[in-house]
Amino acid sequence: MNTYGFCFGVLRPPDSRLPWGRPRTDNEETDITMEALQDLLTNLVPILQLLGILIGAYLVLIWAASVLWAYRDIRRRSEDVSVQVLAVSLVLLLPFAGIPLHLILRPPQTLAERYERELEQEYLRRDIEEKYVCPECQRPIEPDFILCPHCQTALRRHCDACHRVIDLTWSVCPYCGFDGTHASRQAPTIPATSYPALQRAEEVSRS
Repeated sequence: MNTYGFCFGVLRPPDSRLPWGRPRTDNEETDITMEALQDLLTNLVPILQLLGILIGAYLVLIWAASVLWAYRDIRRRSEDVSVQVLAVSLVLLLPFAGIPLHLILRPPQTLAERYERELEQEYLRRDIEEKYVCPECQRPIEPDFILCPHCQTALRRHCDACHRVIDLTWSVCPYCGFDGTHASRQAPTIPATSYPALQRAEEVSRS
């Protein structure tokens, strides 16, 4: 019995048969499959070519960006021109493999970090070796300086009575008790015998 399918009012033969009702052979089925595959590959070739171009351009951009990054990174870490040329050439001639080598061989600290560390060490050394510094210019001074020899900042002053060096902020001399008035300069001195404790200490020392 010859059966036909009906679709949209058109008489259609079965897929496995030829239009006149004869079944297709295996060779004919293989040819049809191969033609379908060829049509599919023909349509995919332009898409694959476009994807290849995009991927290649992306890899080239990454390689160029890695070279630029290596140049900026080595400039931040070294002022030696030969080291800079070596680092950039390594990344330029070895795409993608030069970045790990650059990360291993580059100096561990940047120039700014090295400067900050040296500055901290200098301040620590100055704090250890130089106990007295000028509050204005931070240069070393002696403890009995009255004037900073570097910036001429007044550091201390002489007492008008005993001529000892005292601090600028002191209103009274701790050595003689002079506070800038005439009465304090003529203040009477109390003898040690007026204090019973001191008198008994002297008697014990004599005995």
